[in-house]
Amino acid sequence: MLSIRTRLACRAFSTPYSNTRIALSQIHSSFPRYITSSAAAQPSQTQGTSTSASESPASDTEASAPKPFPSPPPHKPRTPEWLRRNPTFVKAVNNLAWLLGSRTKTVTAIRETRWMYQACAEREVAETGFIYVECRLPPTFQTWFAFTNLHVWMLTTRLRALPAPYGRLYIQELINHFFLDIEYRLRSVFGPKVPERIMKNHMRDVRDQWNGSTASFDVALMQGDAELAAAIWRNVFAARGEKAYKEKDLPEEEKERRIEERKKNNDPEADGASLEELPRLVYQHVAHVRREIKRLEALSDEEVRAGNLGKFGTVGVNQADTAWLADEGDRLVKQVQATKNES
Repeated sequence: MLSIRTRLACRAFSTPYSNTRIALSQIHSSFPRYITSSAAAQPSQTQGTSTSASESPASDTEASAPKPFPSPPPHKPRTPEWLRRNPTFVKAVNNLAWLLGSRTKTVTAIRETRWMYQACAEREVAETGFIYVECRLPPTFQTWFAFTNLHVWMLTTRLRALPAPYGRLYIQELINHFFLDIEYRLRSVFGPKVPERIMKNHMRDVRDQWNGSTASFDVALMQGDAELAAAIWRNVFAARGEKAYKEKDLPEEEKERRIEERKKNNDPEADGASLEELPRLVYQHVAHVRREIKRLEALSDEEVRAGNLGKFGTVGVNQADTAWLADEGDRLVKQVQATKNES
């Protein structure tokens, strides 16, 4: 594990934008999380009665909806309050921490960026309804990576403004936590006996995709909202609608045949409603990015170095019902296992 982290997560690469898509099996979004959320996911609000899951009783909905692991119990300090406020005791503890190396710049960056990444990782759990229902994104590893990577990138835009060497250290350790989570999720899918060769190939693909998406976001942030919307459309929505645009001059029979094939493969482009809602969804992501970067910009360097970044806001206004995701995830896993057995 550490070798993969060292070679892939602890270096900076400068390859051009890549549309590489990982050839991974479709993964249910409720696989174990590397980071446990400090707050439970936002309660979903049922929007209409279009899905069969929304017609089920509330108890069934709550039981079948994907939920994060419960948060650990609150920490209770063993040291008495009067002793923790004693300046002599506090000074002695700080001196001991310096001697043990727990207050060095690198160790501090590792400790604080852990909580920074937790704030990014919990967004996919908190906005499950918006991502998988309203945006109609498939519950796959690719979707999780794209949405989490967007929030990790937003944090790096603020960390770059830290004075040297804190900016480089904090960005490095934040990406380390991100790639450790990526490796954990991949190993959860492939199993403990997965060959290292396969893991290295997939980690290289993720590295290239992370590098390309980060470069495209950086350029788009400077050029304007139109370029930022295009970058989000390519990286988060996987260029949805591009197929339909290229096939607009085909005969109607051929269009119908391709639409039927996409419906069998659960392709969002088979649904015309998803294409009509696409501009609004992309706009919500652009507004979210601008709003959060503005909020992070207002924080002082001391607050950022201490990890006091606050919490991210929501991209979607209303969180749609997610009760159907559990059954859909089980179906996808069975489909993947059947494909592996046939091959």
